Amino acid sequence: MKPGRGRPKRPSDALAADRQRVIEAARGLFAREGYGGVSMRKIAELAGCSPAALYTLFASKRALLRHIWEETFQALGAHLAACAGGAAPEEKLEAVSLGFVDFWLAHADDYRAIFLIEDKLQGEGDRYFVETSQALRGFDILRTLIEEDQKAGRLPARPAEDVHNVLFCMLQGVALNLITIPEYPWGDAQTVKHQAVRAVLDGLRSDTA
Repeated sequence: MKPGRGRPKRPSDALAADRQRVIEAARGLFAREGYGGVSMRKIAELAGCSPAALYTLFASKRALLRHIWEETFQALGAHLAACAGGAAPEEKLEAVSLGFVDFWLAHADDYRAIFLIEDKLQGEGDRYFVETSQALRGFDILRTLIEEDQKAGRLPARPAEDVHNVLFCMLQGVALNLITIPEYPWGDAQTVKHQAVRAVLDGLRSDTA
């Protein structure tokens, strides 16, 4: 039997390297140019591959964004778990809150790609990332710690979802401002972060409404 013709398969380590170059190229482009300003051709050019090769790795631009979304939230979940694991019970919520902001300050391009790009459905049967992502479970630690603090009497008894939403909005605001408006004279970012987190937590702890 004659050997099959065609291009030989690339080794798995070479494919993994190609995939990582594509992901890094897309990450930077999404952060700088937004979703609408990026094309698969532009990603391929920056990654040093052909558009055809790119489509063998990722079926669409949205699939690439979804991969970055999942990968980043998995890393965030692991980071927040480590923050909680290294703190005393009464300090876990503050440690995780601070860790949330720290993570995004260290991953500013990922923040821009995830939070400054609107997730738009592409067709019938499509679903939003936030509705289907398994990686978001790692972020449930914030809600879990709120419930634990309520049981221990460190937070007043009120719907944990309300407390979570207030805290999450504040953390997002701090990260958003420090990352996207760097020209504003915020002062020391670590001071801003610590004071904002402590002010909101103190307010939530004293709120009896």
